[in-house]
Amino acid sequence: MPRYLCRLECWHRLSKYPAMASLSHRQGWSLAVLLVVFPCLLCARAENDLPAITYRTGTSEVRVTFFATDQNNGLVESIDRSDFAVVDGGRVIRDFRSLTRSEETRLDIVVLVDASESVAPRFHAIAEQVLRLISHNHSGDDLSIITFAGLRSAVLCTADCGGAATESKIRSLNPAGSTPLFDSLAFSARYIADRHTPGVRQVLILLSDGNDTISGTSARQALDAVIGTGALLYTINPNKSSRDPKASFALAEMAEATGGRSFSAQDNAAEILETALADLRASYVVTYPLPSRTAGFHSLRILPKHNLNLHFHCRRGYFYDEGR
Repeated sequence: MPRYLCRLECWHRLSKYPAMASLSHRQGWSLAVLLVVFPCLLCARAENDLPAITYRTGTSEVRVTFFATDQNNGLVESIDRSDFAVVDGGRVIRDFRSLTRSEETRLDIVVLVDASESVAPRFHAIAEQVLRLISHNHSGDDLSIITFAGLRSAVLCTADCGGAATESKIRSLNPAGSTPLFDSLAFSARYIADRHTPGVRQVLILLSDGNDTISGTSARQALDAVIGTGALLYTINPNKSSRDPKASFALAEMAEATGGRSFSAQDNAAEILETALADLRASYVVTYPLPSRTAGFHSLRILPKHNLNLHFHCRRGYFYDEGR
């Protein structure tokens, strides 16, 4: 159930991209700015650039998972029906069938590690971040690690990565080769989809500078693939300074598109894992009747009604197909 930090100015752009969302039970700058500074990320280039999978539903109820943060980016623990309104395809929804806490209580964490030449000067710091993530995973959640460099992605360990053998593998990695970031995101999405278990929240943590030099997968296809899994994407940029603001901004947009968050090298990896857990525990599910049976993409955002300092993280929208 991906969630997204909903911003009013984004949605007239998003209506062009129906494949980027679904109505499954999973779920500042505007996207228009992103299309200027990093046009390859979400713009459709040709019919064959569309993702192979589209996400459709024929249900009559919309389910949106979300959480809220305040002006200081702190979690808001308690949300009431009177605190927000949902804007679904331009229609304002104020009457909801239900508002409940999310029942997902466990995490399946996949850490995607950039081991390419582009991060070589900072790879020691990346490796330390990964090791801290492993050492602070005390809650019994599954954790897997995938690395990427050159022409391939490789699963370093699956589900249980806490042993000395994994630490040795991480420390022995020698960053080299081109950067297949988008191919690796698509690879990770397939890995996550194969591991899906009801009631378990899937989280993808990407450690990368956001650059891609070789992928056959487009940025849009990669992002669609991650969104389609329902996983939250959290990104960690190892750059301490904005050497490439386009790539940094792209990482942030990709994370927010799934309902996750973005962080920089200054942020502690263990704290990021705790942030993901806290986001999960503070999540709500709101349901309401499908407001329109018009086939196609329905944009989605949640807006505050009284406290304008609230920011709601939810998915961008869903694709409705009455025939499915």
